[in-house]
Amino acid sequence: MKSTTASTTSSPPLRRPVHLRRSWLFTAGNDDDAHQAALDSGADVIVADLEEFTPAAVRPAARPRIAALMARCRAAGTVGAVRINRLADDGLADLHGVMPGQPDAIFLPHVQGRDDIVNLANALDESEAALGLPPGSTEIVPTIESALGFVRVQEILAASPRIRAALLAAEDLSADLGAERGPDGVELAHLRGRFHVECTAAGRIAIDCPFNYRDAHALATDLAWARRIGLRAKCSVYPEQVHAIHAALTPSEAQLSEARDIVARFQAVPQTSPQAAQQNIEPRIDAPDFHTARRRLVRAAEFQAWADTIRSASSQGELS
Repeated sequence: MKSTTASTTSSPPLRRPVHLRRSWLFTAGNDDDAHQAALDSGADVIVADLEEFTPAAVRPAARPRIAALMARCRAAGTVGAVRINRLADDGLADLHGVMPGQPDAIFLPHVQGRDDIVNLANALDESEAALGLPPGSTEIVPTIESALGFVRVQEILAASPRIRAALLAAEDLSADLGAERGPDGVELAHLRGRFHVECTAAGRIAIDCPFNYRDAHALATDLAWARRIGLRAKCSVYPEQVHAIHAALTPSEAQLSEARDIVARFQAVPQTSPQAAQQNIEPRIDAPDFHTARRRLVRAAEFQAWADTIRSASSQGELS
């Protein structure tokens, strides 16, 4: 007999596309004040954590609170997610406790291989069927926290169509590698870049590891580096970092004005050869800058299209 806990609607609520989810903010599972702070931050995704941020003794109380938080996320137009524990630990109890809230995504920690994902996908199949939710509607976000998980990332990403994004951890991965942490991020830079390559090759979004220092200048430097290599999503554990993440990963009006100017001036010259293209342009515009500008305009258009979708849905009363 199917549960009637899940709400039934004629059409599912709008969910921000995964490629436009810039900030993924983790928050404690059993803390109402933390939930409100996360909602107030304006994060694109709120991840209620039942693993590190929720002691085992209070997980039974936290699960229904998290289920209620998912409804508040939907009402705010925020993607709501939950990090459960490993299935061999409290993961199945976590899943059964939060699924009535219809989370958009489930984060699985310490993923080591394909079987971890397959087992979770099977459990989600059962939960969705029991609750009358659309099959396959709950995303899975693997968290890569070890060297073994990292070298198996392609098999992990291919394990389920539910996977649209994956998260690279910071602290547990550093511990596994014996790396020395620092606000300049040197110790993980090679892995962050490679993780972006791996996820892109698999058609998934790489969620960059959190910046766990309370240093605004170092955060800005870290975000600028992430943007330069093409990362579009950042995890955080601090609500106050959300604004900086959005500012770094969203084209600004000044950047767009500059990009339009670069594109227009580059295209105004017949591109017969690299040398001829530069003859009458001052200051000179090089092809790499033109391509970067063009990609920036495309990215801005994606955000604008989403904003138009939300505005249209609001006017038609489709948002809760």
